[in-house]
Amino acid sequence: MQKITVKTEAPVRINKYLADTGIYSRRKADTLIDQNRVHVNGSLISVGTKVKDGDVITINIKQDKNIYALYYKPRSEITGPIDAIPNTLPVGRLDKDSEGLLLYTNDFRVFDNLLNPKFAREKEYDIKVREKATPRVVTILKRGITTQEGSFAEVKDVVVKADGHNIKIVLTEGKKHEIRRMLNALNLTIMRLVRVRIMHMKLNGIKAGEVRILDEKDTEKLLKALDLN
Repeated sequence: MQKITVKTEAPVRINKYLADTGIYSRRKADTLIDQNRVHVNGSLISVGTKVKDGDVITINIKQDKNIYALYYKPRSEITGPIDAIPNTLPVGRLDKDSEGLLLYTNDFRVFDNLLNPKFAREKEYDIKVREKATPRVVTILKRGITTQEGSFAEVKDVVVKADGHNIKIVLTEGKKHEIRRMLNALNLTIMRLVRVRIMHMKLNGIKAGEVRILDEKDTEKLLKALDLN
């Protein structure tokens, strides 16, 4: 039995909500609804039902043993399920041209807790740019930036290394292509973008394409950090 408390700014179709939070695909969600396995606030629902903030979704399905794993997504690989950790999904995404750390799990509680910007979970990136970045880049990113593609909140931290071509950025917002869009607006061309940290979890020697299953100690530390233990 799974229970999920909805967190959303506006009513949304339940299959889209479950897909956007990474819990189930839309197709899987619709299948479970057709099988009368899904309730909202204690009532059976139909395909197309919308949920709102605060609603409680209950899914009558056997929950597998929770798995938590770190994975170094190589550049050019599309984020998605991987054979090395079956029955898990990535918590968030990295675009095809980016690389680095992803957390995989089948614990549905983690997805919104880690991805919702209201929790301000830190993600750190190392970026190499073609042009030389100036101190102006730090000033602008620390106060937030509005581009033709949208508005982006101030970054948690940004450091331009001495050579001007290597930048460290710490985000808590995490919009789609956020770093690429911000730096593009500052006329900086990204040559390489690597996520090196999610909260306290770091690459720490994990090579591209490798998986590291979290042991009991690391799992307890993760759940404590997410206030889920």
